[in-house]
Amino acid sequence: MDFIHPDPEELSRLRADPLLWEQELDVRPEFAEAVEKACGKRAGRVYWRSAHDHLYALELADLGRGRPSMAMVLGHWDRYEPRPPEHEIDADLMVLCDWLARIGGLNPADVAKVAQHAGIKTAWPAGSVLRTPEDRFANLPDFPYEPKYVEIEGLRMAYVEAGSGDPILMLHGEPTWGYLYRHMIPTLAKIGRVIVPDLIGFGRSDKPALTNAHSYKSHVRWVRAFIAALDLKRTTLVCQDWGGLIGLRVLSQMPDRFERVVAMNTGLPNGAGFSEAFMRWRRFAMRIDALEMPMLMKNSLRRKSLSPEEAAAYQAPFPSKDYQTAALIFPRLVPIRPEDPGVYENRAAIERLQQLDLPVLLPWAAEDPITAPAEKFLRSIFKNPAPPLAIERVGHFIQEDAGEEVAGHIAKWMNEPRP
Repeated sequence: MDFIHPDPEELSRLRADPLLWEQELDVRPEFAEAVEKACGKRAGRVYWRSAHDHLYALELADLGRGRPSMAMVLGHWDRYEPRPPEHEIDADLMVLCDWLARIGGLNPADVAKVAQHAGIKTAWPAGSVLRTPEDRFANLPDFPYEPKYVEIEGLRMAYVEAGSGDPILMLHGEPTWGYLYRHMIPTLAKIGRVIVPDLIGFGRSDKPALTNAHSYKSHVRWVRAFIAALDLKRTTLVCQDWGGLIGLRVLSQMPDRFERVVAMNTGLPNGAGFSEAFMRWRRFAMRIDALEMPMLMKNSLRRKSLSPEEAAAYQAPFPSKDYQTAALIFPRLVPIRPEDPGVYENRAAIERLQQLDLPVLLPWAAEDPITAPAEKFLRSIFKNPAPPLAIERVGHFIQEDAGEEVAGHIAKWMNEPRP
């Protein structure tokens, strides 16, 4: 178990939830002493972060018997978000129990048998994950790519790829999917291996129906795991909308895997500076119970119009509103207040990004009121961003309005010698 010293500010933003108690820890003195030795203390708390990025504490109490006599395990959840999915918590506690068995001289297999007998679930509950039928994606206009899949924490994550060479990872936002990049893939596939995943909850990827499965933190974790699964290195990150909120944080957490950044109409929210257009969208998304994607996309474009088949492609991932949990919850996951979940992590990410010396290009849709304040903010984060690149007569979905043009700018910029 790798114990850590969490930042006091992070702890102040979390609530402690008691999960396990043991009031007779020293009924086996040798076990209690082994726990003390492993934790490095007889009384007090030690902390660790699980594979699900959840923070836990083991609190020991000394009743004067020369060893820890009592123990409590606490989970620390975001103060203003619901408790994480129970199977994630159970899986993390099983890792703890396995560790305790090993340091205490118990057989870990016995722990597993007890968990099985108790009916502890460490995988997604039956029926809690939806998968869009493949026939919904038949005959997609200008999107001839065969999907590929990787499994991330029991979820199938879809992606397409084209070209060869160093990876160009293209992350879409909400409520779209990888189809949004179809006008950019051909140009960029000539200079690299273009990889376009569908975020969990979107496109061909699996869609957890549990509302509390979707947090800013969980989506960052899933994309991080995707990058590790494909072992991407020397990567160019291309991101827009939520693709940037997630991708830029991932970049800050694993910078050695990235070579350059292209961020379009996105941001890294720190709890302030939101446009009224975004706030209207957020309030709208919180009032409705289903999104009409064809209408939303058509109303968002400035330069071009969608054919009926193209418009239908944006609705394809959502056979019904039951599949739209992520699409509907994402706007409320944007941290708009200083105390909101995600602000602490984003501030930490910004501090890390300010230390990086990466080439950065910020193509920006000139007629996107939603992300208007974010371009200046992002420009202030990075050391040496390229000169401003405003794409005129373009709305929020810059890939749809001007995909070929933006891809041309990116290709030219990537081929320029770095100073």
